Amino acid sequence: MATAAWGQGRTPREQTILNLFGRLNLAVDPHDNLNYWMDNYAFYRPFFSNVWQDFGAKPRANGDTIFLCGGSLHEGGYTLKILLDAAGKMKIAETDYQYTKGDPVEYRLVGGEVILIIRDVRTNAAKAAFKKFDGNLRNKITGGIRRYLLAGRYLPANGSGGNILFAPEKEAVSGFKGSGEKSYRFIQEYETPAHKLFFGDKEAYLVTKTLTGLELAPLCPHPEYGEEIDWVEEGDMLVVDKKKPVIRLNKTAELIPGLPAGRFPLASVEVMTLAQLSCYAGNPQLANLQVMRNEIYARHGYKFKAGGEMARYFGQQEWYRPQFDDVTSKLTDIERINIELIQALEKDLKEHA
Repeated sequence: MATAAWGQGRTPREQTILNLFGRLNLAVDPHDNLNYWMDNYAFYRPFFSNVWQDFGAKPRANGDTIFLCGGSLHEGGYTLKILLDAAGKMKIAETDYQYTKGDPVEYRLVGGEVILIIRDVRTNAAKAAFKKFDGNLRNKITGGIRRYLLAGRYLPANGSGGNILFAPEKEAVSGFKGSGEKSYRFIQEYETPAHKLFFGDKEAYLVTKTLTGLELAPLCPHPEYGEEIDWVEEGDMLVVDKKKPVIRLNKTAELIPGLPAGRFPLASVEVMTLAQLSCYAGNPQLANLQVMRNEIYARHGYKFKAGGEMARYFGQQEWYRPQFDDVTSKLTDIERINIELIQALEKDLKEHA
C-alpha cells in the first residue's frame, strides 16, 4: 500500500502514479509494477499502454492514458482506459456499456482498504469500486464467498438437527448432515469458483443467501452430459436436482467478531465491490438489496414511513430502535459509498430485468 503523504516533493500527478502503480520509477520494467486491483471477479494491472493491443511490446513507462489491463480466471482482454491530467486527476476515457466518458476515478483509503471508486460524471455517485489486493484472485473470490455468503451459525428450518457452522476462514462446515466438521470444495464455472459446494463423492449444492439464512439446492449433472463430467471443474454442467428437497437453514448468529446487527452487517464494515454486493444479496436479489441498503439507515435509528414495507420489516427486528427522521450525518464513509453502489446495482438490475 502506498503510504507516502502528499507534500513530500511529489507533484499531484506523481502521487497519483505512485498510488495506482505502487511505485514511481516505472522505467525499470513497466511489467513489474506492484499493484493489482480487483472487483472480486476480475483482476487489473495498470500500464501506460494497452498490453492487449501491443502484445509482446514493452509497455511505456509514462503517458497521459492509463490502461487497467487484466481478466478473469477464465479469460483475459479486460481493459479500462483512464485519462490522467497534470493535476493528478483521473477520469474514464471512453464510454462503454458500464461507464461514461468523463466519469471521475478516485483513489481512496477507506476503512483500512485501498480502493478505486468510479463515480458518475452527472451525479458524482459511486458506480463501481476496485480494491487493491495481493494478486491471488482465486483466494479473494473463495474468501469472499465464505465471508459474504456462507459464514455463520444456522439451524435447520424444519426443526430437525442442531447447530450448523460455516467457518469464515476455511472451506469447512460443522454439523451439516451429521456431527463433526466436513470440508468442501468450491465448484468452478469457467475456471471461477462459484456458489456451489462439493462434498465427498458426488454430493453438491447450489447455495443461495436469503433474508432468513441459506438455501442449499442439491445438484446433479445436466442430462446431456451424464455422470462422466468433472463435478468440481465443470460446474456449469451441473443443474438443480428437482427430485431432491432443498435444504433451508435459518441463520442464528454471525461468526465474524465485531459485526453490527442485521442480516447484512458487512455493508457497514467495508466498502464492497459490485460482485461482492451481488454475492451478498443472494435471492431475490433486488428485494434483498433494498433491505441491505435500508438496513444501513436502520442501524442508525432511522424512522421509516409508518405502514411502509421497510417499517414493517425492521419493526420485526429486535435490534431496531427508530429515533430519527434524518440520519445522513451519522453515516460513515463506508456506508455512504456502499449505499451508492447498492443503488447502482439496483438500477442496473432493473434496466436489465
